[in-house]
Amino acid sequence: MITDLLSPQAVNDPHAVYRELRESAPMTWLPEHHAWFIAEYHGVHSGFRDQRLSSDRITPLEARLAPDKRRLLGETFELLRGWMVFHDPPHHERLRGPARRAFTPKAVEGLRRFAQNVVDRCIGEVEARTRDGETVDLVAELAFPLPAIIIAELLGVPAADRDAFRTWSNELSAIVFGASTTPHQAERAASGSRDFAAYFGELISRYERAPERNLISALIAARDEAEPPLTAIELVGACTLLLFAGHETTTGLIANSVLALMEHPDQRAWLRDRPHDIAVAVEELHRFDGPQKLMVRIVGARHERHGVSLEPGQPVFLGTACANRDAAVFAAPDELHLDRVEASKHLGFGYGLHFCLGAPLARLEAQVAIGTLVRRCPQLQLATSPAELVYTGSILGRGLTTLPVAWCP
Repeated sequence: MITDLLSPQAVNDPHAVYRELRESAPMTWLPEHHAWFIAEYHGVHSGFRDQRLSSDRITPLEARLAPDKRRLLGETFELLRGWMVFHDPPHHERLRGPARRAFTPKAVEGLRRFAQNVVDRCIGEVEARTRDGETVDLVAELAFPLPAIIIAELLGVPAADRDAFRTWSNELSAIVFGASTTPHQAERAASGSRDFAAYFGELISRYERAPERNLISALIAARDEAEPPLTAIELVGACTLLLFAGHETTTGLIANSVLALMEHPDQRAWLRDRPHDIAVAVEELHRFDGPQKLMVRIVGARHERHGVSLEPGQPVFLGTACANRDAAVFAAPDELHLDRVEASKHLGFGYGLHFCLGAPLARLEAQVAIGTLVRRCPQLQLATSPAELVYTGSILGRGLTTLPVAWCP
């Protein structure tokens, strides 16, 4: 049984590895990661609600580092402490409150027409180029630019600055997403966090002087409602979290979903014939192969789980992708059925206090992108063998580096 979640087998086909873990035991010790892995749906579901499992993985990570690395990443950790996802109540709610009041469903739904216009432009370009015989990368031409453009628009980031965020996000993801170790990883993370902090510090100052109708201005207006009010670095942290989370995972959701449809032509045809069922279809696509593989918690208080004693400080991996294929909840879980009525029970957005604040935006973007692509480009097909596709080497996230497609008459 594979327990190294960064092994080639686990990166390329995590669901096969998760199946073995799930069938072996409800909870397994992963020696390579010095962490517990919870595999079953109900165990993961209860883990989200258990206050003995802490969301603060920044403090223990910082404590484990050598002094030189800790100094190098000091600004990075300061920035990440402004991210609500790394806090427990009551501090979590203090950080989440202003963002929740700014990130309203009305503001998200108001972006639908803008999202459709962006998608139409992207897909129009893809369609024209593939019809001319060109192979096109759908990650670069649709899955990445759509959520990046929309979250930047929502925040109030000028269009000319958007390209810089991919570099900064990639640099920071080594810390946030648990990417595999690479040379100069810490230096890259420190560089990305400095760039983020400097950029948003200037942008916040601009909107303090002259507010506009955007998320940053709304966060500025709401920051004093927190108790105590958000500090300057916490406000910068909130902005970087929204930008980072607002495009990284949605890119993976769109790309993984398009690949799943290309590999299941019957389901693709079903969706083409039933465009009004796109919302249900996206929930099933998210369950089947979503962009989030697991979420990390840290044992805060000694307790027993599944007959095993968990000690304070031990990491616990809530296996959301593994849980989403648990046959106790989802019938024939390894099959894709876009009309699956229980698909909305998936845990890809988390659960409870930490349910993803951006879930409505991610759903909107995926619905518009996938629905439009299926309708407008029925002859678009994968232009390489599935075995040749490369996924990012991350414990937490699952996303394609490229998705080459071609027009097949």
